[in-house]
Amino acid sequence: MNKTYLIYLLAFGGFVMATSEIVMAGILGMVAQDLDVSVGAAGQLVTVFAAVFGIGSPILVTLTSRMERKKLLILTFIVFIIGNLIAFFSPNFAVLVVSRVVLAASASVYTVVALTSGSSMAAPGRQGNAIGIIIMGFSTALVVGAPLGTLIGEYWGWRSIFLLIPILAIPAVIGIAALVPKMSGQAPIPLGEQLRILRNPRIVGGLSITFFWIVGYQLMFTYISPFLQQAAGLNTARISAVLLACGLFAVAGSRLGGYGADKWGTSRTLIGSLLIHAVALVLLPWTATSLTGALIMVAVWVGAAWMTTPVQQFYLVSLSPDASGLALGLNNSILQIGMAVGAGAGGWIVNRLSVLNLGWMGSLSIGIGLLAVFYSVRSSRTMNPGR
Repeated sequence: MNKTYLIYLLAFGGFVMATSEIVMAGILGMVAQDLDVSVGAAGQLVTVFAAVFGIGSPILVTLTSRMERKKLLILTFIVFIIGNLIAFFSPNFAVLVVSRVVLAASASVYTVVALTSGSSMAAPGRQGNAIGIIIMGFSTALVVGAPLGTLIGEYWGWRSIFLLIPILAIPAVIGIAALVPKMSGQAPIPLGEQLRILRNPRIVGGLSITFFWIVGYQLMFTYISPFLQQAAGLNTARISAVLLACGLFAVAGSRLGGYGADKWGTSRTLIGSLLIHAVALVLLPWTATSLTGALIMVAVWVGAAWMTTPVQQFYLVSLSPDASGLALGLNNSILQIGMAVGAGAGGWIVNRLSVLNLGWMGSLSIGIGLLAVFYSVRSSRTMNPGR
């Protein structure tokens, strides 16, 4: 039976979840003004989400590992809807922070369960493609969710976004309840076993790929607007056009990454995407001196960056098939921590050096990620000579 439609259903759920995270960046000013806090304080809403997602993901995935997967997917959406309603009705900043904790907790579990469930439902040899489709749902939030949410917030107020998102979630809940088959969970992994997994050089190498890749990406992406202003002299309207291209090529890149994992193999696709990513970051300050140059190079950069995402998820699943939930939970934690490190390091570079230095500094991190690929692949072959 062809279950591709179920993969797209999980991807739609990912789009809804990701929109609740990404949209906050575009409405920070509105939130700060309405709740009478500084923009810097409002920015901590992003930090709280990332911290809860990063730290809570492996813990929550372990605690819910025995739960039947379909029930767990539905439960994550129920909690997610509650979190959005808390945000909508929040009378002050503290309650809004609570809503971000609830939203991050639900999103962290859904992300791992959707990826593992989608991979298990896919036909043999199509697991990478399934993961790519689900990741595409998350990346679509960059194209549609973020700009549309910001526009809605400007015209109808930021609270309205957190009422509309639960409405979008309802079709996902109904679809999962009606169409997704029951799937058994995995046995919980004791803490000692988790530590043994982390001592596995293949897993450490795999997680290191994620960390250095996302640090290099976030170094530039966090400050892409001031970078484009200084490098190309673009105004707000043209920067918006470039950011739209970012989202479109993020979707295309994640789709290509899933295809590449099945067609060319995980290691080749990882190495290729990271190489293109690093070269694009180096060239970005030199080529993004006009709207055309910025559009072309940003498209290559973001496309390559998001191409890495699904193949990296599939690679980690292949390294630890009996504990795929834990592996993906740890990966999501590393991803969120790396985002925080990249944004922080980028701020230091901008303050101490120049926004134009972000490209080559980011490429250095991507280069370390490439070394991690070689280390992890070599460790895998050493431990499994037949591979």
